[in-house]
Amino acid sequence: MKILMAKQILCIEDDTDMRSTIALVLEGAGYQMLQAEDGQRGLEMALKAPPDLIICDIRMPGMDGFATLQELRNHQITAKIPFIFLTGEDPRNQMRKGMNLGANDFIMKPFNVEDLIKAVEVRFKEVQQNKEEAQRAIDELSENITRSLPHELRTPMTSVLGLAELLMSQSQEMTPEEIKDLAQSLYDSAMRMNQTLEKFWIHTQCMLLPHDPTKLAASRQTGSRTAHINIGRVAEELSDMYKRPQELEKHLSPFALAIAEQYLEHIVKQVVDNAFKFSARGTKVKLTTSIMNDRGIVTVIDEGRGLSEDQIHKINSFMQFGREQYEQQGLGLGLMIAQRLTEAHQGTFEVISMEGKGSTVTLSFPLLPVSLDN
Repeated sequence: MKILMAKQILCIEDDTDMRSTIALVLEGAGYQMLQAEDGQRGLEMALKAPPDLIICDIRMPGMDGFATLQELRNHQITAKIPFIFLTGEDPRNQMRKGMNLGANDFIMKPFNVEDLIKAVEVRFKEVQQNKEEAQRAIDELSENITRSLPHELRTPMTSVLGLAELLMSQSQEMTPEEIKDLAQSLYDSAMRMNQTLEKFWIHTQCMLLPHDPTKLAASRQTGSRTAHINIGRVAEELSDMYKRPQELEKHLSPFALAIAEQYLEHIVKQVVDNAFKFSARGTKVKLTTSIMNDRGIVTVIDEGRGLSEDQIHKINSFMQFGREQYEQQGLGLGLMIAQRLTEAHQGTFEVISMEGKGSTVTLSFPLLPVSLDN
């Protein structure tokens, strides 16, 4: 028989009567209540035994609600605890600061009993939905790996083993040039396996990042101060790899984006790689960066085979389009990785394409509020 434990809520409030009232209401709703008279005491209690949810007043002597929340978010053990602010002032004057620190909700004092209980229920429902979404992501990842990864590793591994066996058995009869060719083939197969594992790592990060608020917030706050330079560099590296440097056309306006460089570079790499991979030599791949409506815009245009409307709607994990018509290697992660990482950073991802005529991928990101001269 499974025993369900009552959810534990910590109320941090310097007003004794208010604190007791909240405890009485929520205990009556079936929750287990803990009480702290100020921010410092509440922080100590949460770090010692993390509750399932925290309700905290904003105006308190000593450590106020904002400082308390900031400290809680700085510790891994308390960083993800749902947090509701209590305030007797107009919340519009405090909401932006609270949300930036990671608050989940605001309740006005004096509060309505039903509103308080509903706010708590909504937060717990949200936590459960996030857990279920994370589990679905993990299940999806497991299924996709089981289906796709073995093939992508087995093929180059077979080549590596065969070439190594040939080298061991016939090296004495080979010329230096033949040995060099074999070594190159071994290297190419090993690189393919390495690229597969790298894409698998990226995919894992992509699936888990939206469920890690601390890491996601750090990425947005750190940002890319010279994003246009990073974008251009990644595109140039890919054009060189495809031996098409003259076919990359760049128009880069400077901007700083609210996404860490490593994630931005992953996104650009996937989109630009697709543009070169699925377009013919002699055609252009156009890359532009600009600012529009206080957003950073990245556009990649190719003249390749394009996607149908149905294929655009089906962009998802490990999906490769037209494999029966076009021989291609890889896990089919490119556009999925770009889309999920972009949306996790409050960005937008749009694909406009026509079969046989090419594709236009447009990304937009929040700007990082820093001077490009720094």
